Amino acid sequence: MSSFWNNLVKHPLNTLRYIGVREEMDFLEKKKTEVINIIMFLSIPLMIYLMILNFMDGRMGLFLLNCGVFSISAFIILLHKTNFLLVGRLIISFGFIFFYTLQAILYRNGTENFFYFNLILTLIFYSDKRMIYGMAILNCVIYIGIKIILNTDFYFAAVSNGRIVFNAAWSITASAIGLLFFKYQQVAYSNKIEQQNIELEKSNKTKEKLFSIIAHDLRSPIAQLKGTMDLVNNNYLPQDEFKKIALGLTKQIEEVQLSLDDLLIWSQNQLQGISNTPDYVCVKTAVETIKEQMAIQCNAKDIQLINLADEVNVWIDPDHFKLVLRNIISNAIKFSYPTNTVEIATISNGGKVTITITDHGIGMCENALSKLFTNSFFTTKGTAQEKGTGLGLELCKEFLELANATISVTSKPGEGAVFYITIPMFPSAVA
Repeated sequence: MSSFWNNLVKHPLNTLRYIGVREEMDFLEKKKTEVINIIMFLSIPLMIYLMILNFMDGRMGLFLLNCGVFSISAFIILLHKTNFLLVGRLIISFGFIFFYTLQAILYRNGTENFFYFNLILTLIFYSDKRMIYGMAILNCVIYIGIKIILNTDFYFAAVSNGRIVFNAAWSITASAIGLLFFKYQQVAYSNKIEQQNIELEKSNKTKEKLFSIIAHDLRSPIAQLKGTMDLVNNNYLPQDEFKKIALGLTKQIEEVQLSLDDLLIWSQNQLQGISNTPDYVCVKTAVETIKEQMAIQCNAKDIQLINLADEVNVWIDPDHFKLVLRNIISNAIKFSYPTNTVEIATISNGGKVTITITDHGIGMCENALSKLFTNSFFTTKGTAQEKGTGLGLELCKEFLELANATISVTSKPGEGAVFYITIPMFPSAVA
């Protein structure tokens, strides 16, 4: 039943609804065009019915007037398809006035009631106040003129009372539909504005955080390094003293480089989207590569990285996988005490591999755990006052989601933390 509804009703209606709707249009223009399409398609079956009815009754004049309204409805859709939107709306406004006026005066069939509907269309169609006021005055003047003529002795032909009631009922129905769509249009526009405000506020907060990262987390270590080099160059700091602090400076530069890498990758993803080229990656080999890259960071705190991972492959973008491992292992070192160990192991189960990264450092409370993997740029200082940008875990989550992988963590204050990264072993396991 659902398939029948989608194929024979829903899909055709959506196709008709979006005729003339283009991506470059603003939100309101799209909604107006959709409303016009719906109204025109609703009127076409009615006009066909009235045309047949009047032709069968021998009312050729009324039949031709119905043909005029039908032609307008069909012509408007063609104009939408060729992007003549304003021309189409003007034809609807003046065409309906012309044909409904003739029908109301010549056949006294109650079509003057459609002027209420025409007023609603005016509110939907136009944004210019002069156009709205002008069309409203024109509709009101002609409506009053029709009522004056209908109260005179002028008589050409008339339809049955049943037809008058039918036209009145249809005019009320059409007006109600127009009002509903007008209301929907206003609500949709209001929601759109609200959503844009939320996104703008989020963007502003992101910019503020990025400026903060650049001003403090990146600028301060570089300024400190420059100050040290100035002391050396001006012979205020002996070479042997410089050698003593060189390891600390190297560690700071490495932290800045890692933070800058995360910042650049995150910025690129925001501007261009995330590229994803998955391939088979050996977990043990990747961990060993990261272990070599983390050597200076480990030596600074006398921390031992223990690679217990199996030589098992996972299906993920190699660059993404390296970034994930680097960030999680770097955090494990950051929050570990000197002389601690960090263990990386793997568990294979049901076509997936779970990588565990365990540290024995300061751990995290429930409040800190709840802020991980969010867009809040949450970060805290390490056991040696190491700083971070808060971007790393957000990037990890985004990259892992592309591989249909998951990441989670368990931790308690004073008991360290265990990160669990579960990744498919084969392409078929990726959704």
